[in-house]
Amino acid sequence: MGRHSLGSNRLNMSAPGVFVVGTSHAVASAEAREHLHLEPSEILDALTPVLLRSDLLIEALPLVTCGRLELYGVSNRPVRAAQTLNRLMATQTGLNRTELTNNTFQLQGREAVQHLLRVSAGLDSVVHGEAQILGQVRSAAHDPRGSLAKGTVLHRLFEVALLTGKRVRSETKIGHGAASLAGASLKLVYSEIPDLERTSVLIVGAGDTGSLVGRLLAKQGVGRIVIANRTLETAQAVASSLGATAVPLSELAVEIAKADLVVGAAGDSHHLITPESVISSREEKPLWFIDLAHPRNVHPDVTKLAGVRVFDLDAVAKQVESAKAARLEQTPKAEAIVLEGVNHFEEWFRSRDSVEVLTALRSHVLKLANDEAERLTRGRSDTEKEEVFLIARSLARTLLHQPTVALRSADPSTDEGQKLLRSAHSCQLLELAYDEAERLTRGRSNGERKDVRLIAGAIARALLRQPEIVLPSANISSDSDLELLDSAPDEMGETASQSAKD
Repeated sequence: MGRHSLGSNRLNMSAPGVFVVGTSHAVASAEAREHLHLEPSEILDALTPVLLRSDLLIEALPLVTCGRLELYGVSNRPVRAAQTLNRLMATQTGLNRTELTNNTFQLQGREAVQHLLRVSAGLDSVVHGEAQILGQVRSAAHDPRGSLAKGTVLHRLFEVALLTGKRVRSETKIGHGAASLAGASLKLVYSEIPDLERTSVLIVGAGDTGSLVGRLLAKQGVGRIVIANRTLETAQAVASSLGATAVPLSELAVEIAKADLVVGAAGDSHHLITPESVISSREEKPLWFIDLAHPRNVHPDVTKLAGVRVFDLDAVAKQVESAKAARLEQTPKAEAIVLEGVNHFEEWFRSRDSVEVLTALRSHVLKLANDEAERLTRGRSDTEKEEVFLIARSLARTLLHQPTVALRSADPSTDEGQKLLRSAHSCQLLELAYDEAERLTRGRSNGERKDVRLIAGAIARALLRQPEIVLPSANISSDSDLELLDSAPDEMGETASQSAKD
């Protein structure tokens, strides 16, 4: 974090900012999103040299789903960092600056935080309130490949997002009737297929989406389910749980010819299903395609074939728009939960700086008090030394109280927070020190009272002569860290006992 000034100088409490750059169905067409598609491993590899420039990008984490590519970051210069990540996306995807600008978005600070929480809650999905996105956010947060790029801030942000998404699911009915994008898309064809028990369905891809589609179809009593996947063992594992059949991708054309419905769910395979693979052995019968993949599994020219109907992600969004009304009634309540999550994160974010300052301040005060007591008791007896150290410890605690209260009660990044901290740590210190000395020496002789008053004044003046402290490099992230400051082991007590023995 750098150096923080205590005393008359202004604290440099500017915190690193959270930002996000990316694309989604809300700002880009399916075709544009395909051009912008990158796998999380590709993104993390490309981010490595940027992360090495710690002065620009402190943390980063990608969120990749079937409908979005978003890069979350933490930087002391978030605007410049966002521009850098945009250029990185342009380099990786081959898009020019105009194409990138037209199909991406950038958000900073509170807006970036709110965006992720809305995404996790299903409020930014193609199907309003869909539940699958929560699992995708969880996968991004816990992906071990991102552990080197993710730090304290993004860890907390994604955990708050997950908690917010769970609350929206449990406390509202926004997800009723929209369990997932897969579920909503299947409803589009159920009315078109007269006899599900005699229907043959081919699912291309055995990942999360393909598995979900299979489970939904099995519940509907679909007659035959076939799962085609590049890795046959993976397809077999999914198929065995569904009573389905597994085949390799090499048999794709053969299985398309047998199918009434084909569901594309292979996330990393562009245009697996071509017009040639459809017409090569197809009989003249109706054929439906649902393309849930990103990039799309079904080539756009397949839509030109007779007797074929294709629903891609954008088409699904248009078709289910009418079913959104009931869920939209729950939106205000869901948005209120999101705002609670945003405020919770911001409070934690502000407290990080306060906790770090308080921790450093406590260490600073205890060391100065220790040094001053040591200097003032040279040549005295062990008994006198121990008593002086006890007094110094009590004085240090008293002098720490007001700056602690000031930092806890106000945002130190604001002018008001600065004023409170300076007031607590400057002109009041000497008065506090003398008051505490008076309290500790009630009933003692005038000579003893004078000595303690000298020690108190010396400690206070020593503090005021040291306006600079260096913050610890480690981040403090626990909710209970502020409370732990008051209950931490007392270094002064240990030092006093040891000094008396030496």
